[in-house]
Amino acid sequence: DFRIAVAGSVGEDGEPAVPEDSFNEIVGKLPEVYQLHCCLLSELEYRVKHWEESQRIADVFLAQRAELTVFTDYISQYDRSMALLDESCQRSPTFAAIVKQFGGLVSGNVTVKHQLLQVIIRMLQYRMLLTDYLNNLSPDSTEYEDTQAALLIISEVADQANDNLKQGENLLRLVHIEYSVGGQSDLIQPGRKFVKEGTLMKVSRKSRQPRHLFLMNDVLLYTFPQQDGKYRLKNTLHLTGMKISKPTLENVQYALRIEVNEVSITLSTSSSGEHDDWFHTLSRTVDDHSRGLGASGISVGEVRDKLWMSLGEKAPTLVPVSHVMMCMNCTSDFSLTLRRHHCHACGKIVCRGCSRNKYPLKYLKDRMAKVCDHCYTELKKQGGDVAEVSPEASPRTKRVSRPLSAVFQNIHPPSLWKQRKTTATLNQIPMEAEGSTTSGTLHRCKRSKKNWKRLWFLVKDKLPEGPAGEDANNAFPLYQKKSLYCTFKAEDNSSAQRSV
Repeated sequence: DFRIAVAGSVGEDGEPAVPEDSFNEIVGKLPEVYQLHCCLLSELEYRVKHWEESQRIADVFLAQRAELTVFTDYISQYDRSMALLDESCQRSPTFAAIVKQFGGLVSGNVTVKHQLLQVIIRMLQYRMLLTDYLNNLSPDSTEYEDTQAALLIISEVADQANDNLKQGENLLRLVHIEYSVGGQSDLIQPGRKFVKEGTLMKVSRKSRQPRHLFLMNDVLLYTFPQQDGKYRLKNTLHLTGMKISKPTLENVQYALRIEVNEVSITLSTSSSGEHDDWFHTLSRTVDDHSRGLGASGISVGEVRDKLWMSLGEKAPTLVPVSHVMMCMNCTSDFSLTLRRHHCHACGKIVCRGCSRNKYPLKYLKDRMAKVCDHCYTELKKQGGDVAEVSPEASPRTKRVSRPLSAVFQNIHPPSLWKQRKTTATLNQIPMEAEGSTTSGTLHRCKRSKKNWKRLWFLVKDKLPEGPAGEDANNAFPLYQKKSLYCTFKAEDNSSAQRSV
């Protein structure tokens, strides 16, 4: 109908409203995409109707493997087609009127441009649905293997959206949020941009409960986490007229209060940095929305640039690991082999493939830290390539490899680690002093064994029977109940004498 209306229209100069070749470039592969969806629809309807006879769905997508490649062309040409659509509307008022007319034919007056974007969104939704379907199948079934193959095909097509579209990152986030939040529909709207998400604690008289917030440039989704990794929608708060404040409450640190349309919610954060981050981000987003910036179609990067904090300058709020079931960049499902990794620039949880880069971050005093691919690109734009960062500028950019140091530091404070690593001699305190203590590093050999082991020793208050002297190798024995308990060996002769 759209094609017929445009073909029969004539401009003020008597020429066609839009040249045929320009119109074909605007719609691109849309006719082939439409035929593909019709075929998928009829096949899926038949499978659902005869489900008891053959409980299979994945082969429907596998059979259309070759036809699904039409989406690659459609997605790669989308930005160019939309630019040509805007240009044609500016040149021809007749064509602009037809475009507006067909936008009003859909419920909610969805623009033609957004209708064309829905074609891409549908592919992203296919991936979400196939993922859920796969999670409900037995790994031993044939359908499980077929669904994995179908999901791989769909994912390759869906990844094109992230790689080729200007708004690809924002689109993927909104689709993921819409899929993850139960009770939320029609989240993807023209001009809507994702800003921030995170888990805070609701403050009430009886207890504190976790609440997960999804902030867009025009609405705030107030949800609570569920055990399946998804969220249940509690309220959709519009930013118009919203007020953000920092109340002073007894026994509550880092409190935030959100007030809008007679709704008042008090939340608390886990740290001062997270508290300031949320307060400034909410305040700035509400101010931008009230000035009309929220609906102006600015990019996610521009929204972030308007916030009070630049990327990498302050520690981000880390997304809780238990709340994320798939990579927040490529949406790949996490498993025993595909592990979660935090981006230390934005706080997202991403997979190994989306976090292969490291970059020196200012809040870590220019120490190299793992960042996701999107943050790596943004950081390079701001501060140049990693190779351009001078090692002399900050010695902490060079990582010192220490075996099991990360595990050890989780058990003991760093100061204790440094003390144990650097102390090589005994620290002697007069033995006659009350509560006297001697500590230091010695090599120990148990009983008659020949293997020496370097250990840290602490001697306090009572001692076993005294040592019987030292030999030329700076070694001396220690007896317990007249039997040899072990033999010690010091680093040098003076240390051995002091230890004896």
